[in-house]
Amino acid sequence: MYKIAAFITFDKNLEKKILYQKFNVKKKFGNQTYLNHPVHLTLFTININKLTLLKKIYKNFNKKNLKNNFIVQIKKPGVFFNDPITKGHTLYYNLKKNNFLMKAQMKHLRFINRHLLVKKDKNNFNNRILDNNYKKYGFPFAGKIWIPHITIASINGVKEDDKYIKKFLKSKINYKSIIKDIEFYKVSNDKHQFLFKTNIN
Repeated sequence: MYKIAAFITFDKNLEKKILYQKFNVKKKFGNQTYLNHPVHLTLFTININKLTLLKKIYKNFNKKNLKNNFIVQIKKPGVFFNDPITKGHTLYYNLKKNNFLMKAQMKHLRFINRHLLVKKDKNNFNNRILDNNYKKYGFPFAGKIWIPHITIASINGVKEDDKYIKKFLKSKINYKSIIKDIEFYKVSNDKHQFLFKTNIN
């Protein structure tokens, strides 16, 4: 079984800004969840049996779809308090609502589920929408419930009103980045192995 992630990456200037925030978190709190992950936006993660089949179906996908670059805007900081995945407080930068990006996520999830057997283990999200999404697509944060974001780190062992979190939430960011592709990675703990890239539309 392989855990696969579909990532969107950004230009070097934005990457430097995010890496600087990761450095600050590590300096303050030590090693935390997601700190060692590359700078990216996660479109989705899924579990599949064969990597070769994923590559094969995307050869056909690329032939049918034209390249379509678009711009996303990073607007403000946010925190997922008591993140159900990490059990910590996840610091992130929020993207301005973008219908094209939302449609792209669902298009790729539906495409993969039509052509591959996606492994869907038991879960306990205690949320009907998350449960239904996971059963249908193999990824809980699909569609309207998805909040496109760039994660910095998930911090454990601190309170919601921690001074660092308050300061982070008051910080400002307003940055635009051109998106060109979706990149697929094989994920094992904090290791990310690049597989291939594909058209986003």
